[in-house]
Amino acid sequence: MPQSFRADYHVHTSNSDGRAGAGDMVAAACRAGLEEVALTDHGPRNIGVGTSSAGVFLRLKRKVATWQSPGIRVLVGAEANVVGLKGEIDIPAAVYRQLDLLLVGLHPYVLPRDWPAARELVLANLLQERGRRWRERAIEANTRALMAALEKHPVFCVTHPGLGMPVDVESLARACARTGTFWEINVGHLYQHPRELAMAASYGVRFVVNSDAHQPATVGRLEEGWRLLRAAGVPLEQVINLRH
Repeated sequence: MPQSFRADYHVHTSNSDGRAGAGDMVAAACRAGLEEVALTDHGPRNIGVGTSSAGVFLRLKRKVATWQSPGIRVLVGAEANVVGLKGEIDIPAAVYRQLDLLLVGLHPYVLPRDWPAARELVLANLLQERGRRWRERAIEANTRALMAALEKHPVFCVTHPGLGMPVDVESLARACARTGTFWEINVGHLYQHPRELAMAASYGVRFVVNSDAHQPATVGRLEEGWRLLRAAGVPLEQVINLRH
């Protein structure tokens, strides 16, 4: 029998590229029977879909603090973009320290910190299908930048690792295990292969299954995550948001 999930820690609102307001997304989480939900909009350097500024997160945090949400705990976090090769992200520490959790991920269309980041994190990924040299270059840069971000910031989880921007799974898994960072199983995109999840699990990585919901209908819809977990043979104790 499939296990159920108690929390969804990756949900977007209309503050970034979500299609509904924060209240509607929380209401959907309540209907889904979740105990916790995290509102985690894109950082401001995600071109076309990011928040207007990092201050948006603090305003939402203050707003949520005034709500009465019986039966569910509402968290406010951010899905920060890696914008530099040394792990720089687009949410200042002065902001993310006031939030409930910090998610970090790679996205192809960001405003990079400098020219080296533009070359390695943007251009190399855009050209990765042109040949093996570009793909290897992208993998090296993506992995190095993500690992640096995990060392530099208190990252709750890496969002959709490898989605459109390939990584060295073994190296990133070791870094996640070392820093206590969770590895996201992203149900919103369903691109992950059980073989990669099994490899990450073998290094002691702990997982979180998230919807990456951009509309109320998909908040808490995590059933496909259970299928991936079983196909990969991930021990249940390595999944933090299963309902036991």
